[in-house]
Amino acid sequence: MSKQIIRNLSLLTLMVLLGGWFMHEFYVSLTEIRYNPETERIEVSMRIFPDDLDRALLQKTGIHTQLATELEPPGADSLLMEYLLESFYMVVNGERTVFHYLGKEQEANAIWCYLESEPVNKPVTLLVYQELLTEIFMDQVNIIQVYQGKWNRGLLLNRQERSGELTIGE
Repeated sequence: MSKQIIRNLSLLTLMVLLGGWFMHEFYVSLTEIRYNPETERIEVSMRIFPDDLDRALLQKTGIHTQLATELEPPGADSLLMEYLLESFYMVVNGERTVFHYLGKEQEANAIWCYLESEPVNKPVTLLVYQELLTEIFMDQVNIIQVYQGKWNRGLLLNRQERSGELTIGE
């Protein structure tokens, strides 16, 4: 990976981690992808700002979801599940992977959303597609971090580049 990409990825990761210290004037999500060899499933964790998700769901469904608040209406979680599963997918070893929505939890100023795949063979090649929030924000950046054992790599996806490929071990 070039030094410029590593530097940009490091800066964006730092902005996400320190998100509570800054005003939310950037549009970024963080997706962590891990293969669990015990369950043979891919575990996906997405850290997203709830106001951004609310705006996307309002545009898509016309419903004010007010996610992770006491005002969240019944059925909002189902709308979130549908949106996430439409906005994110992976092709593992040449086969599209089926994911299931496990739920969400609130963290200070963000929401963690969780997906888990059906059982898959140990990944060698991955195609990650994520267009999360790119229909709303022109400058949306989706940081993807993939971990397998001690190996890890990152992708920066956005409106122009919605997918990226990785080969485990390279």
